[in-house]
Amino acid sequence: MKYYVLCILLLALGGCASKRQSGFESSDSVSSLNDKEAQALKVQAKKFWANRHIKAELEQSINTWEKLSRTDKADRETFQALTHAYYLLADAHEEDLELRKSLWEKGALFGEKAMAQNPQFADNMNNKKTLEESLSLLSKDDAASMYWTAANLGKWAKFSGIATQLKYKGRIKALVEGVERVNPAFFHGAVQRYWGGYYSVAPSFAGGDMNKSLKAFTASIEQAPAYLGTKVLMAEVYYTKKQDKKAFEATLKEVLATSDSISKELMPENVLEKKKAQNLLKKIDELF
Repeated sequence: MKYYVLCILLLALGGCASKRQSGFESSDSVSSLNDKEAQALKVQAKKFWANRHIKAELEQSINTWEKLSRTDKADRETFQALTHAYYLLADAHEEDLELRKSLWEKGALFGEKAMAQNPQFADNMNNKKTLEESLSLLSKDDAASMYWTAANLGKWAKFSGIATQLKYKGRIKALVEGVERVNPAFFHGAVQRYWGGYYSVAPSFAGGDMNKSLKAFTASIEQAPAYLGTKVLMAEVYYTKKQDKKAFEATLKEVLATSDSISKELMPENVLEKKKAQNLLKKIDELF
């Protein structure tokens, strides 16, 4: 508790939190495209995205979406695709921590640009309202903008020090609550998956609760049983904290035994989650 209070004091003194440029402050020079050219870029980007479990294909998708993002045809779909793609590139395909942080930071920037595609929200932000004050203006169409901004910010903050985590904790939580309000089933149980991880990782004085974690993970799996990432995350944060080696091992082996054909839509994500499961099993003696 004393350590928590100390970090709060450091923040109050303008201390040690990492700084970043938000998507509400940045702007690019914009070129013109006609509708046919813009649609061709979207088709190309989505073709590469279909093989997002292959790093080079994901990077090609990002490059194509970025090309579109610098034109007058950039829209909510463009920026939502980029915030999701940058998260995935950092989370599943890169190992260097500083590179991953830069990718998550860029993903958060594009997520904020995606939120700003909502005119009412953008007006509020232009009138110097805070993001937290403006989230109620976002709709179901903005769920991806909020969620992937939260996911990118969360990972970036996690590896940027305790002061940065404390600075962005409230914002990340507000973004996830915003998704829960407009689309509680978003992205294969993502909201409940987030709460499962949150309640496992947070200390008790900051809201951590292993019973709530179990309940949230169970709800996420029930919402989307074909999404293997929930079970992998549950093993990584819940079973390790409970020091339940047997459940950890059984869950990850269940993931590895699941056929890729369980979901054509989720095949790329599930391929990547199986790699995470393999890596976690290799570390079992270190974790228990």
